[in-house]
Amino acid sequence: MAVVVLLGAGASFGSVGVEPYTPPLGNGLFNDLVKRGGVAATLPEYIKHLFENNFEDGMAEYFKYSNKNIMSFQRELAYYLAHFKPTESNVYLRLIRELGCQRVVYSSLNYDLLFELSAAKLGLFTTYSSEYHQGGVRLLKIHGSSNFWPDIQKGMLKNCNFYNSGMADIQAPIKPLNQIDTIDKCKQEDSVAPAIAMFAEGKAVRISPDYVQNQYKMWKEQVNKSSNIFVVGVRVHEIDKHIWSILGNSKAKVTYFGFDNDRAE
Repeated sequence: MAVVVLLGAGASFGSVGVEPYTPPLGNGLFNDLVKRGGVAATLPEYIKHLFENNFEDGMAEYFKYSNKNIMSFQRELAYYLAHFKPTESNVYLRLIRELGCQRVVYSSLNYDLLFELSAAKLGLFTTYSSEYHQGGVRLLKIHGSSNFWPDIQKGMLKNCNFYNSGMADIQAPIKPLNQIDTIDKCKQEDSVAPAIAMFAEGKAVRISPDYVQNQYKMWKEQVNKSSNIFVVGVRVHEIDKHIWSILGNSKAKVTYFGFDNDRAE
């Protein structure tokens, strides 16, 4: 019976040894995107203010403003988050060393690749599955990841825009990429984005939602089987019932690590 570890933005923020700097929490993320001069910098001021006050509110408004055409923004977000890499002092390395791999299923709400890169520094490969493989570490990314790219033939989609689609813009198999290929993909593509949830209420996934949903399904199964669950750096946001109702109904012992101002929530 595996132990489940759930990591959130606070875990990456608090993992210290990170290049080029510590990844921001949600309230600092949008300003960093604006500084890069891409889509975020071109938005109307009223949407920028929403993002600055609450990223989820800003994303929900942008989704409506763009007629659901969020591909460029999602690609820009993935490109930004894929650049963070751990140094030897990163706490994720210590976490993996201390807890090991055989009896632990790690899971994450984050789009960055800090955990995977930390595992690689320890000579481990990452498998996005609940099934253990010798020499690997299990990681379920239940909101998607910057490196979850649809496996579409190069050049098949160029200069395309997706407006007012239904449940998904693209449904295709996913091929997880390494950091270098992820960054290159973000630079080369002009029409698609990786499979990452919208950073807004409901956490909708517009690219290959079936793949991300399967990550979530495996996570729920592991939570329901586990006797010990550790939650690190995840804000208790009651609206996210897909997380908190599952943990709240679990019979496992749940241990929560957060900041002092998380106590009330």
